[in-house]
Amino acid sequence: MTAKQDYYDILGVARDAPAADIKSAYRKLALKHHPDRVAESEKKSAEEKFKKISEAYAVLSDAQKRQQYDRFGHEGIDSRYSREDIFRGADFGDFADILRNAFGGGGGFESFGRGRSRREAQAGQDIETRVVITLEETFTGTEKEISYSRAKKCETCLGTGAKAGTKASTCPLCKGRGYVTEGSFIFSMQRPCPECAGRGQVIKHKCPSCAGHGLVKKKENLKVKIPKGVISGTSLRVRDKGYESTQGI
Repeated sequence: MTAKQDYYDILGVARDAPAADIKSAYRKLALKHHPDRVAESEKKSAEEKFKKISEAYAVLSDAQKRQQYDRFGHEGIDSRYSREDIFRGADFGDFADILRNAFGGGGGFESFGRGRSRREAQAGQDIETRVVITLEETFTGTEKEISYSRAKKCETCLGTGAKAGTKASTCPLCKGRGYVTEGSFIFSMQRPCPECAGRGQVIKHKCPSCAGHGLVKKKENLKVKIPKGVISGTSLRVRDKGYESTQGI
């Protein structure tokens, strides 16, 4: 059996390196060896390298795990912590943001012990419409009435999508999280649950008014004040007049 490489050697830091140096070393190596930065033929080896780098950081950035490793080496870690426990509590937050910005997605960090909370609140979609005004109105300002359609919470089911007297149940596939995880422990990807479309709940008996969507389209008239001095292409935003959402906002 091949001996595991020393965590300090993996990160290229001294055994007495302060926490700041360990963070800095990990940041550089994580960006350098991330699989999304290499050719397809090199992805497998890059993934293995990235796993080692991440594991080394997870241990050495945790004071208790680092002390255990310094005293007993890999045996002290492997005998005390499972793979999940090694990463649980590790602070990959800012590095995940860096990788998310650099490569898109979650950078592979969604499963590092912290997880996500159940469905996050989501805002409804914005609606854009074009208004034509005269040259004179650009000098004086004006008020225009706009007619448009937008999705609003169903008044019959109050946005739940369920028929009166019934309620939605927890999705059996995602267990109410609204997403499913695919891939290995380190390189996991999350996507909306295909069973419940990311809602975390399934509706057996759908509301007849909205067909289970929780939203219905309605026509509305809105008066918008246009200030004087506007030029062509100016955008005006009206709060809370776009599509409503059934998920919190």
